Amino acid sequence: MSFILSLLLGTVAAVQKELPEILIIVSTILAILVVLLWFLDWLKRQRVNTRHSGPLPPYTKNLGNTVLTSVITLVAIPLLYRYVWYPGLNTDVITTTKDTVGQAYFPSITLFQREDWTSQGSLVVSPARPKCFIGWADQDAPNCESSRSQNLPCRCEDRWEESIGTFIWHGATYRTLTLVSSEALLCTVPTTLMLAQAFLWYDSSKAINDSSRLLSPSLWVAVYDPTLTLEEALENDYTRPILVNANGMISVNLGLNYRQVRGKRPAYDYDLSLSTVPSLDMRCDNGSDKNPSTGPCFISLWLQFPTFERQVSTQSYAMSWPDVVASAGSWLSLFQIISWIISGLALQG
Repeated sequence: MSFILSLLLGTVAAVQKELPEILIIVSTILAILVVLLWFLDWLKRQRVNTRHSGPLPPYTKNLGNTVLTSVITLVAIPLLYRYVWYPGLNTDVITTTKDTVGQAYFPSITLFQREDWTSQGSLVVSPARPKCFIGWADQDAPNCESSRSQNLPCRCEDRWEESIGTFIWHGATYRTLTLVSSEALLCTVPTTLMLAQAFLWYDSSKAINDSSRLLSPSLWVAVYDPTLTLEEALENDYTRPILVNANGMISVNLGLNYRQVRGKRPAYDYDLSLSTVPSLDMRCDNGSDKNPSTGPCFISLWLQFPTFERQVSTQSYAMSWPDVVASAGSWLSLFQIISWIISGLALQG
């Protein structure tokens, strides 16, 4: 009974997670009460035996075993909970394994332009529409959605959003353009290329006036699991925006890291390896009199999975309640053996 009561008190303390010492306090009081009740019962027996002048009752091994088990349990269980089980129930553990998958979906991509930073490129979707290809750039290739046999190359420009969106993150406002991946954007062979291209303008004179130096136009890029929205990926730390040179080609190698945040469904957190080939000209500079703009610049992202080897990471606690119950059961068995020996019940013939 004392064991069950201790576990109930432990459950309450674990739910509250504010005062785990309450289990030690209450259980200590209960242990004192058990000893006190046993002592009062012994005094009562003494008075009765004195009044009737009878012999003292013999020592009862069963009663001694019960009292010892109760006292040891009430004292030890709270200490185990406070110093072993409670830390285990609240200690984060990340378990990592590796496997190899047969295929992988290309990720969703979001380009960010911070509105209050003039050194960034200004995203546009008209008249130049963003482009997307799987395999290689071929304007005459079929659409990936209709190419059920996975014939490559294929086009996927329809996965780009139709307009520039607005996104607020940590108090900053961004203009965004997102390529939303789909089941049709499937990679079945490692190193298969996905080419994503978006267009932008730049104003060098305004950038110099605002920051006193001339930089190449830049954008932030976020690559994330296609099953997640941008908000979910950022809030659960499945992606982190990376600042890149927006006037050039960027190669992105995607490492497969399948990760689970505790309490959330698992998703890919891609390990990114980037390299950039910058453009040698600036055809989109609206603020230059020396080299006036002739058309928008473009950022080209070349994405590939070098391998289908995958790392799987799960986040959990060091102990769960079934682990605590199993541990408590083994300790209780030990307490019973100790009480069985000390009470003399083990030597009973």
